[in-house]
Amino acid sequence: MSRAAQSAAALRAVMRNRELRLVELAWGASIVAEWAHFVALGVFAYDAGGTAAVGIAGLARMLPAAIVAPLASSLGDRFRRERFLVATALAGAFALAGSAAAFFAGGNEWLIYGLAGVIGITSTLFRPAMQAVLPSLARTPEELIAANGATSTIESLGTLVGPLLAGVLVSVGNPGVAFAAAAGTLLAGAVLLAPVHVQGVIQATAPRGDVREHVLGGLRAVKGPARLILGLMAAQCFVRGCLNVLIVVAAFQVLDAGSGAVGYLTAALGLGGLIGAFGAMTLQGRRLAGAMGAALVFWGLPIALVAPRPYLPAAILLLAIVGAANSVEDVAGFTLLQRIVPDELLSRALGLVWGAAMGAVALGSITAPAIVSALGPRASFALVGAILPVVTLVCWQRLQAIDREVLAPAAELDVVSGVPLFEPLSLVAKEHLAERLMRLHVEPGDVVVRAGDIGDRFYVVGNGELEITNGARGSAQSGDFFGEIALLRDVPRTATVRAVSPSDLFALDRDDFLAALTHSAVRAAGEAVAEERLAGEVTTAPR
Repeated sequence: MSRAAQSAAALRAVMRNRELRLVELAWGASIVAEWAHFVALGVFAYDAGGTAAVGIAGLARMLPAAIVAPLASSLGDRFRRERFLVATALAGAFALAGSAAAFFAGGNEWLIYGLAGVIGITSTLFRPAMQAVLPSLARTPEELIAANGATSTIESLGTLVGPLLAGVLVSVGNPGVAFAAAAGTLLAGAVLLAPVHVQGVIQATAPRGDVREHVLGGLRAVKGPARLILGLMAAQCFVRGCLNVLIVVAAFQVLDAGSGAVGYLTAALGLGGLIGAFGAMTLQGRRLAGAMGAALVFWGLPIALVAPRPYLPAAILLLAIVGAANSVEDVAGFTLLQRIVPDELLSRALGLVWGAAMGAVALGSITAPAIVSALGPRASFALVGAILPVVTLVCWQRLQAIDREVLAPAAELDVVSGVPLFEPLSLVAKEHLAERLMRLHVEPGDVVVRAGDIGDRFYVVGNGELEITNGARGSAQSGDFFGEIALLRDVPRTATVRAVSPSDLFALDRDDFLAALTHSAVRAAGEAVAEERLAGEVTTAPR
């Protein structure tokens, strides 16, 4: 299949998963509302107090989020994430509606700025909670990658639609109308999220307790490979902050193209991001760190090449490459964090990532003018563009080690994924089971289970052949499973299983197997298999 066909197939797979589809559509509503509010707030602030007021409005919107998000994101681990998302969307919708009401009631700017802080907090909390719930809804590593790719695609579209919607509404109406439209959009997102339900939770949510301990738990989760990924993402956000300033510098001092070029160059990032998001859906689940490193290189090099090529079309093309690399880096980086960080700590860890990202963007925005003042515009592009390639080169060996050593063992995950009973489980649940599989080797004549014994394990055949006797005779070969009836029904073993040839098995303890049955579809499939076997309709283990 071509990459375009693979991307389309991955996107279709995401949209066929009802829960993922609802979350992604709600994410689109959130992004449209966020950017519509951003534009309307800027227009309102400028009308109220000029350029200085725009700066105050931006500070009011972002500073509370940067402070509160790492703390409040722990709530996504203390409560059901799908319910936390609904609550966050509703809070944002009410704050937007309040902004509209305040505008039409006389336009109290301080009240609108205060509500902007609430909206900034809810927008920032929505992101890590949404990204944390995806692994509990996706069923395979590939589907999780596709879901993250869909997230990036929808974000790119929302970044275009939201400002356009607000621009039209502000032009034909006023900021209050745009605030109200954003409130309605986000409320629709909350309605979409209401039916979402995570089934088959294997790992318990974080226990209730001291907030400080919850935050420290998130900090402890970001260690080793996760800390490296966070550091690289923070470096990319620092460069992004610099680039926000350098785009303006390029338009006026390098390209001599005027203010319109600022819009063209910024749009190039969005267009490239849309293309990159589709490409990111074809990433391979066990080579994500290398893909992230390559994307970081292509994040920086085009920036370095802008100054030596002082032509607007060339700059647009180069920044489109940056946008495409940004989507690949986002999909690979967040998928890695979702796979590495324990599920019960994921919301907190992602909250820290977003807090670090916002801080890095702010730091880059402050640093870039000083770099331009010291080195001049063209040398500044070269310096800023070199940061990510150099950092990636330094970390390359550690990135390769993540792909080799850190992700869930491929063999065990493949075993779990190959069991039909477990097909409905989320990727989080499958990886949890994969980590708990035990390898066993048996020789011809060895009895694995004996009729009448107490059932303590579920078995999957890796290779070899085993004989099953329960009045009739059958066999179990590679990919088959047995031992589920005693665990499902809490009865003694109903058959004897003996090795016919040297065989390798994978065993799952009783409690771990029963935990998987908290998913209703898994329970139903297990009961159906048990009924067939007890009725004597099959004499071989199903594949």
